[in-house]
Amino acid sequence: MSASLGGESSVTSRTYSGLSASERDAERRSRLLAAGRELIGTQGYAAVSVEKLCAASKVSSRHFYQLYENKEAAFLDVYDSITKQSLDSAVASLEATEGEPMMQRIPKAFLAYVGPMVEDIRAARIAFVEIMGASPLIEQRRLSYRELLVDLVVSEGAAAVQRGELVDRDFRFATLALTGAANAIVYDWTLREDREDSAALEAQLTELALDLLAR
Repeated sequence: MSASLGGESSVTSRTYSGLSASERDAERRSRLLAAGRELIGTQGYAAVSVEKLCAASKVSSRHFYQLYENKEAAFLDVYDSITKQSLDSAVASLEATEGEPMMQRIPKAFLAYVGPMVEDIRAARIAFVEIMGASPLIEQRRLSYRELLVDLVVSEGAAAVQRGELVDRDFRFATLALTGAANAIVYDWTLREDREDSAALEAQLTELALDLLAR
């Protein structure tokens, strides 16, 4: 039942500490995303409960369930925030380097994509380890992001062939080979205690991207 108070049309439009209801929800979501990245990225998806997320973020369980249906939905939001940032960075890199040779554009775009994920070990664990086999819905989301990446490379590769920069090849196959190899490599790197630093990993993955996509 709505109520009118001081000209407001509903209790949901009230402000507290200068924040509207939607702004408070956004602030709670931001805290939950940060807690999810920290807890899932260090303890693993299976070990993290809704109660742990709420305690770490200082968000009540009531407000948690106003934002998310369950832990799976919260994990998907964390995963989306990581993967979308990487995909957006790759697209921005390709737009910024338009007109440059593909041998220069590919390393820049690939580093823009993989960098945000491997430079934060928590993000790497979420995007390459915890995502695997977590649930059918989560796997579907992972594959949907992979398809976006495949479509992007196929489009850029076809345009480069038309310009005479690259020899034609099956860019879908090459992108799937690259993502599959990168997933296995980063998965292993994330779990190793003696892992090399992220810059060395990025250099190796970039060489692999050039071999599969441009050479």
